[in-house]
Amino acid sequence: CLFVGSADTSCEGKGAVCDGGGGGQHEPAIFDVFAKWVDDRSSDGQKFLEQLLGPSNEEKENPEESISFFDEIKEAFASGTQTDEETIETKLWRGIYSPIAQFINEQQTKSPSEQDSSSSNAAFDFVNLFQTVFSASSSDSDNNNEESRAMAADFIQRASELSQFLQSNKSSRGFFELFEIMIKSLGEVSNTVKRNFGHIDWHRLKPFSIMYFLEYVESLRTPSWKRREHVFAPEVSVNEVKELHKALYLTNLAYLDTVDEIKAGLQEESSEWELIYAQLKNAPGEPAHYIALRKDQPLSSSLARQEYLDVLFVVRGTKDFSDVLSDGLLDAVEFRGGYGHAGLVKSGQFLVDQHIDLLHSLLKMAKIEKIKLTLIGHSLGAGAAAIAAIIFNEDETAIDANVVGFGCPALLSKELSESASDYVTTIISDSDMIPRLSGPTLVNAVLDIMSYDWIEKGLTDLRDGLEFLRIKMPFDIPMERIETVYNYIKKLLDDYVKIEFEEMGKVTRKDVLLMPPGRCTHFYRDGHGVSGQRMSCGFFDSLEVSRTMVDDHLVGIGYNRMLLDYMRHRLEDYQFTFEQKIV
Repeated sequence: CLFVGSADTSCEGKGAVCDGGGGGQHEPAIFDVFAKWVDDRSSDGQKFLEQLLGPSNEEKENPEESISFFDEIKEAFASGTQTDEETIETKLWRGIYSPIAQFINEQQTKSPSEQDSSSSNAAFDFVNLFQTVFSASSSDSDNNNEESRAMAADFIQRASELSQFLQSNKSSRGFFELFEIMIKSLGEVSNTVKRNFGHIDWHRLKPFSIMYFLEYVESLRTPSWKRREHVFAPEVSVNEVKELHKALYLTNLAYLDTVDEIKAGLQEESSEWELIYAQLKNAPGEPAHYIALRKDQPLSSSLARQEYLDVLFVVRGTKDFSDVLSDGLLDAVEFRGGYGHAGLVKSGQFLVDQHIDLLHSLLKMAKIEKIKLTLIGHSLGAGAAAIAAIIFNEDETAIDANVVGFGCPALLSKELSESASDYVTTIISDSDMIPRLSGPTLVNAVLDIMSYDWIEKGLTDLRDGLEFLRIKMPFDIPMERIETVYNYIKKLLDDYVKIEFEEMGKVTRKDVLLMPPGRCTHFYRDGHGVSGQRMSCGFFDSLEVSRTMVDDHLVGIGYNRMLLDYMRHRLEDYQFTFEQKIV
């Protein structure tokens, strides 16, 4: 029956045909709903609809023999007469969806000044009509898997059209506007650097200091030390790691250069997700990202009983200079009762502003009350995703957002980070420097390096070097000369360098405010293989200077390798590989 919710429980007099059952509860026919929608529109909305449901090409060629499709629909719906119902519904679908691509293309080719000022409101009117048509078309569908998959595919296609439609109504920037944004962001980063590091005398940072400090830290943070620090921390399971690797694979797709490559990557991943939107262009505070829907969602007559719509939101990490500018805004700014990384707070808010309307529209289209939104990302993308999830979850009646982030930067103050532990998971690869990196931790690390007294180790290396030189030279060097050189350099170090160590040691270290968000899972080299355990975010409140602190942050040789080594160690199968290949 084409009736869907009115208080009237009878089909009589409604101008529609009931397929049996007679007196069950029904709602106004889609015909009546559509007629009322048309009558209630403003002149601008009417114009938009007439353009959308205008005459077909055949009707345009023979105007004297046919009325416009728009008038035909209005007349049939308003009069309640039963014409060829299947033909009318088919025409309605054609009238709604066929012109969409043309409408979007026309909007995209217009300059902002030429675009219809009512196009944004018209988009939401279109979504409301879309939801009504969708609900009627799905009410009588069979609950078999084949039809469910077909409807899911149809829904995904329409969701893709809708996402493009909504984005086409957002103003695009020209070259000079983007250039102005870049210059402004560069100035903000420059000011941030001056505030955090302007007081440091960088001339005192000696190459020898970095080398010997690195050796010193590694002598302390041994595998035995790491095992002791994690001794009471709960371990992750093999199945959890498999799911994490799937998320890492999807995260890595965001770094690809074209939409077609992302689509192909999603198809390789067991065809579980279907791309509906991708934004590969970025700007400072506006990270690249893509959105996908799960294919196997039962979008059929069981739709009303489904709890949520499964949506995937993947945010790209740092790839170019615009992303570096977002990373460079290291200052902590007020955010939701605590503090957050300035550049990533801006990036996360951008993602919400861009797509909150799309998510609500998808809910209307699917007739589901809630979206299960899974956000994943790496590095910058993980931080922006976590901020977006916090904001999305404020709309708790419509969106349930969860985050898996790999190598997320130090992002939130401790209390705010812990409050997000129910829905934000941060994965940290051994010595990865980014989750530990903030303005204060970097300043403190530099001061620790400058104040580390390496003179004794340096003199040991000096004596060994002079002895090696004496042996290798083709002529004899008296030991007295070796001692003379050694004593001269030792005096210089004691008189001029050692005092600098003492002065830098007196400089007050900064208080650390930002930490990685939510519940942290740390994968680390334990001396035998790789272990993975859940740790408090406070464990990562200082920068760990290590030879692998950069490599550990990368997707391929960092996180992918760490998860793979964990699985091989736990399963005792050193030929094990994941289903998804990360290049």
